[in-house]
Amino acid sequence: MAGPADYAKVVPLLRYLKSRMLGPKVRELAPPLAEAVAVLRDSMYAPVAEAKDLEGVERALASLYFSTVEEVYRLSPDEAKGLAAAFAKAKEVEDLMIVARAIAEGQRPPRWLPSAEWRLGSMAYVLQEVEASPTMTRLQEVVRDRDLAKTLATASEAYAELRQPEVFTFFSLTGSFIMFRSAVAGFTSKDVGDVESVVCPLIEERAALGVLEAWAIRVNPKTFARAIEGPKVCGVSWDLMAAAYERGFEGELSGLILDVAPLLRRSRLEGKTRRELMVSVRRSARLAAQRAAEAVYEGYPFTPALVAAALTLLMLEVDNIRSALSGIMLNLTQEELEQALA
Repeated sequence: MAGPADYAKVVPLLRYLKSRMLGPKVRELAPPLAEAVAVLRDSMYAPVAEAKDLEGVERALASLYFSTVEEVYRLSPDEAKGLAAAFAKAKEVEDLMIVARAIAEGQRPPRWLPSAEWRLGSMAYVLQEVEASPTMTRLQEVVRDRDLAKTLATASEAYAELRQPEVFTFFSLTGSFIMFRSAVAGFTSKDVGDVESVVCPLIEERAALGVLEAWAIRVNPKTFARAIEGPKVCGVSWDLMAAAYERGFEGELSGLILDVAPLLRRSRLEGKTRRELMVSVRRSARLAAQRAAEAVYEGYPFTPALVAAALTLLMLEVDNIRSALSGIMLNLTQEELEQALA
């Protein structure tokens, strides 16, 4: 187990990182665009303020996010490196599934995606290699990361069965939560409880959204069980979740939620429609993660939990900035903007 000396390099960075975030001021990102940009200029997000369009916003935010994750990764002790990397690899899975879905729909894959900015990752290489030959076979050939390749293989099998491109959206959710789950499962020290308090809401969020997506596109219960199987973390039994999904597979959505909701400790499934349920779980999980991360900053700092806390706050804030600026540029109403923020 790493001690204070092992965290001596990364803790000052994590404290400085939080001091440069917007925090509650993210709610001030509202029309007109000029005022929203002014809020960003006095923060770590100053480069984003120079963006002229949505693509510029995306690229600036991605560059800032992944360069920060990389710096935290390099300065963290070995026991926390996997945890730091999970905040990048979860995004890589999501982007990989975007590429796979585009190919399944007969479209050209995007030439750039946010995780291509992760210099320790492989998406920049994947995008380059698949551009000349955008086929599923070629995509599987060029994905070299073991975890990404495993998710892609399982997703491709499910697509062969269902023939619905939406299946890749389902695996985007399950694949990203598995990255976080694997990082949490790797801790055996007394710090695991604090790490779980921050990361488990993010795991539950993706797992619950995955249930909703799987039910909507009729993912076979056996495929669902195979997609989420793994070690028990966060107090959630994935076998029980798979069993709950199987029971509710042929019934109404309300019956499925009745079985799944009790398995979640840190997020809520509330509402009648699928959209209401998705908003509910997303907001409740992210609020739980934010509160836990803030609490970690008030405690003993020389632990992996501070790495999880800093990167969780960064991830949530970057997502909120992206949603706010995109909404402003798309002329969303104030109410729609507020709904877009976690």
